[in-house]
Formats: sequence, structure tokens, C-alpha cells
Amino acid sequence: MNSVTSGKTRALVAGIAAILGAAAAQAQDQTEESDELGAVVVTGTRVANRSALETVAAVDVVSGESLQNAGIVELNQALSVTLPSFNFPRPGLADGTDTIRPATLRGLAPDQTLVLLNSKRRHAASLVNVNGTIGRGAAAVDLNTVPTAIVRSIEVLRDGASAQYGSDAIAGVINVRLLEEREGGNITGSFGTRETGYSTPTGTPPAGATWSAPAVLDRDPSDGDVLTVSGWKGLPLGSNGFLTLALEYKDQERTERDGWDFRQQYPLVSGAFDPRETSFDRFNAWYGEPDLEQLTFFANAGASSRTARASTAGRATRTGRRIRPASTAARSTTATSFRSTPTASCR
Repeated sequence: MNSVTSGKTRALVAGIAAILGAAAAQAQDQTEESDELGAVVVTGTRVANRSALETVAAVDVVSGESLQNAGIVELNQALSVTLPSFNFPRPGLADGTDTIRPATLRGLAPDQTLVLLNSKRRHAASLVNVNGTIGRGAAAVDLNTVPTAIVRSIEVLRDGASAQYGSDAIAGVINVRLLEEREGGNITGSFGTRETGYSTPTGTPPAGATWSAPAVLDRDPSDGDVLTVSGWKGLPLGSNGFLTLALEYKDQERTERDGWDFRQQYPLVSGAFDPRETSFDRFNAWYGEPDLEQLTFFANAGASSRTARASTAGRATRTGRRIRPASTAARSTTATSFRSTPTASCR
């Protein structure tokens, strides 16, 4: 009798402990959610100290930790995974658009989304998309020049804000807020590969061909290795200023997701097919991610005084020999980036 009673008591105690543990976990989740929703935003409002719940328009706040935990090294690609209304497609065989890929918000053109860097307008890339891709006729802002390590948070206004920001904010506003640290630092390394399986139909070789083609091609490629090393460091700048430096290195191998080329590749030899047709590599399109090696450097600096907060804002891009001079503005930041171009892209 006593053993049965003690068994029931232990079961009751275990059940109460499980209920209390679940309640504590739920309370912690609600606290974290309320902290995130209660974060102060500066996009889409002229009122200071306003949280995401108090703004008139819908504002998504994506933390830098969420972007780093997404497992994607490109800032635009990480945003497309985090935000359903943000699309970042991969165009192919589109010349320069393969390198500077256009991103769209709410299905509108890339130049109809205002991109801010520390609440200052970010200039668009010099490439105009003239091919038959998404964003044709527009010049997009290349957010991939910003290392993910230096991003503190990103505020996305998912509504038209032309009355406040101008005609380039028809689709919305993306405000990238950078770290402002005087001390500390972090370094992160990652490595990944792409495992894919797909099936594609193939055509019929010409009559009398010395090679055969499968009706349906099944492939399980493993390629596109990506090595990424990034980090940031905070340094003091004077008595009350800050200088945050970030560096990112990316080495990516190309991917191949093409079909099987069944066509004749060489002219006839004495009325017969060339013997090289049987040894020719039929996977010759190279459709997929490009082979690239990229180095990006970014700096964010600022200083405060009793009356104003001022700093030097400028950007230098190592794409040739042109260096853009710096300018002075109130409450601005230094944004310097050096980005190399891909060594090879999709053919």
C-alpha cells in the first residue's frame, strides 16, 4: 500500500515539474519575443525611441545574429531566407547581372526599394540590368559588399514610404545598421558544400550517331565548396569615438546543374561522325554558381560631442584605380569596402 502511494506521489511530483518547466520555457520565449518586438526602430518614423509594435507601418527587425545563424554567407541571400517578401534570384547567362544580382522587395523593381546604410542612402551599383532578367532596366544596390559580421541589425519597412523618403521607396525601405563598438571582436569560419539530386530529360542524337543519350538523366552532384572566414574588431577613436573594422574572405568553387548535350559537336569526316564525339564531355554548359574568390573590407567610425554627432563618410572600391574621396556629414559613418570580382562566372 505504501509503495503504491509513494509511486503515485513521485508521478505527481514529476508531472508538476514538467508543467512548471514548460511554463518557464514558454515565458522565456515570450520574453525574448517581446524584447525583439520592443526593439527601438528608426526606419519609417520621425519619432525617437519608437518600438516595432508602435510604428504605423510594418517593420521587420532582423538581428545580425539571425543572419549569421542562417548558414548563408551572402547578405542578400540571408535576407531572402529570413524575409518572405524579399527575393534574391540567381540569373544565368546574363553577363554582369551574374555578378551583381538584383534583389526585389514585394515583387517590384530593385531601384524602387530604398537601401539605407546607418540611415543614410546607399548608392546603387554602376551596372544597369539590360538582359532579360528580373529587374531589367534598373540599377540595384549591391548589399553583398557589406560583410555579415559588421551588421548589427537590418530594419525592413514592408510598405510604400514615398511621402517620407522619396520616389525610390515605392516598394519599401531597407536600413542596414552597422556595429558601433569601441572594444571586443569576433572571428568566424565556415565551410560547406552543395549536395543536389535532380532529373532532366534529354533529346535524341542525330541519325547514325556513334553516341547514345539517356531518355532521362539522373544526377546527384556534390560540388560548390564554399570556405568563408569573417570577423570584426572594435577600436576606440579618441575619448568618445569608435572604429569598427570588418573583414570577410570567401572562396567558392563553381557548381554544375546543366543537362546532357546530345548535339553533334564536330563536322563530319569523310561522311562519318568524328571519333571525338564519343569522348566529348556532354556536360558543357556550366549552369550554376560561379567560381569566385572575394575579399571584402568594411569600416564604420563615428564620434560624439555635446551638441552633435559627426564623422567622416566615404567609400573606396577596389575595382580599378578609382578612389572616391570622402565627405563630411552630421551623424554619418565611414563605410569603406574593397571587393574583388569573381575570377570566373557561369558560361
